[in-house]
Amino acid sequence: MAVISLLWMPRLADTKGVKLCILISVFGTAIAYGLQGNAYLFSGCERQLHSMRPGDSMNLWEGHECIVVNGTVGIVESIGNSSEVGLATALGSGGVLECTEDCGNKAGVYVMMAGRALAGFFGGTQPVLRAYVTQISLPNMALVKLRSTVLFASMQAGNFALAPIAGVISRFGLHWPWYVSTGVAVLCLVFVTAFFKNKEDIVMQSKKKVDAEEGEQVAEPVAAAPTVTPHVGPPPIKDKILLLMLLAYWCVFQCVAALILLLPLLLEYESFGLMDPTSLEKSRESLAAATSMVMVPHGVANFAMSTVGFLILSSKIGDRATMRVGATLAAVLLCFYGYASSELWHLLVLHGFVGVGLGLMVPAIAPTLQRYNTLAHPEKTSQAAALPLFGMQLGQIFGPLLFGLITGDTQDRSRMNLAWLVAGLSFLTGMLLMDFCFTLISRHPVMRKLTYTPEQIKTMLETNAQEEEVFVDDMCKLLRGMLTQGSPEYRGIKLWSGVAQRFVARVLRETIPKMREDPEEHLEDVAAWIAKVGTDADLDYFHAKFPHIPRHRRWQSDAYVGEQQFNDVARATSGPSVTAAK
Repeated sequence: MAVISLLWMPRLADTKGVKLCILISVFGTAIAYGLQGNAYLFSGCERQLHSMRPGDSMNLWEGHECIVVNGTVGIVESIGNSSEVGLATALGSGGVLECTEDCGNKAGVYVMMAGRALAGFFGGTQPVLRAYVTQISLPNMALVKLRSTVLFASMQAGNFALAPIAGVISRFGLHWPWYVSTGVAVLCLVFVTAFFKNKEDIVMQSKKKVDAEEGEQVAEPVAAAPTVTPHVGPPPIKDKILLLMLLAYWCVFQCVAALILLLPLLLEYESFGLMDPTSLEKSRESLAAATSMVMVPHGVANFAMSTVGFLILSSKIGDRATMRVGATLAAVLLCFYGYASSELWHLLVLHGFVGVGLGLMVPAIAPTLQRYNTLAHPEKTSQAAALPLFGMQLGQIFGPLLFGLITGDTQDRSRMNLAWLVAGLSFLTGMLLMDFCFTLISRHPVMRKLTYTPEQIKTMLETNAQEEEVFVDDMCKLLRGMLTQGSPEYRGIKLWSGVAQRFVARVLRETIPKMREDPEEHLEDVAAWIAKVGTDADLDYFHAKFPHIPRHRRWQSDAYVGEQQFNDVARATSGPSVTAAK
């Protein structure tokens, strides 16, 4: 259902507005959490509530399932031949225990599954929020970077903090975390309704504020600021850059799936000393505790580096270089999870440094990608942001299948080591694809437009100019046609002679003179060049635009322009004395 959510929610945001999309998502999520929290009520089995005071104990019988509704109650399984299968003991201030006889009714399971499916169906707002943050922050890339980092950090903080909070709440009853989540979703619904604004509303509010400050009366009509025509290209589903990014996400999140699957399997090996051959339950508890312990340094390092560390390092070496450092570190260490770990502290160190790498890598991706989505697909920004996330879903679906096949059904350390090596290489492949995508993004016409000044943009619009790369490509094609037999542009030059080839090369090289970089000197060079090869209309247009540039005389001969310029300079420097001598 999460995949389906990525299909319809970004489209809704692009067509009807982000606010409506978020409202529907939060409302549906609240219903989904409510269903999951109340799933146990649909079992249809007879229920009995047992109030237990501090120190009270109660035997549990076979065929009954008991959950803690309120308070703190410890349940210990009994071992022996008695009919009792466990013992419940009230701890602290006591609590309430609800016991149900297993009657074979699976309605509660179906309700839980429906709630999970509903949560996935309404959960595709991640690309919508990323696109929204970028839209309201551009053209200030520093602001885009800061807000994207804060958005990512808030997601990481939620993942890091909510699990232990849910664990504490669940001590009062397993259904209480769902109720709390439902309440939070309702609060979010109220907050979004009251305070959230679409990008268009924010822009309109800013314009009204400016108009109010400047007053309604203006002395003279002010021309609208020049804007570049929105890029018209293929839809997101046909964008090669986004399709490559989808493949990159697939490779990266295959590795994430490997972490979830392979880490507990790796900890089961004898060298880690966590398995108790006399008690399966103790072994499971040890594995769960060790897995949680390994996640702690990873989460702390990831959170620290994705916020403070990333901002500091990227300000010195740039976002892309920071991403490369983090990706290389994480990929190399992932390859060694199998070969270089035999004790728990090995994994603590490895996983901690992988958190450092991911913290440096992930925040560098969103700003560049979202800026490209906003400029290349201005009307479908959310859909463009959602496309790479399909790769994430595919990686999470097929990753466990792939690594399950590699590890097999039995404990084989060589196959486990191979699985970690494949995971690291998959991660590295994904990051190389991402880096290649960033190269393509930097060369895309919409990104090059960001380098133009407002005056340059105005000139482009007034003169109906092509993109620089497009014009250069057209000129290269024209030159090829002029020198190629059979082309309509062929000039009849015979190029089988080396002398002819060198002559043509020299003429072409000298046709366009080198211009100086200084703005005033550059205009002087352009004026001299137009005076030699341009028409009177070209000269009139240029000097109408730049009247402060001296007008050169039209060259009457075909002499090399450098010679004429040299003669002019000589006359200018020795003009009075030469005239007097004459």
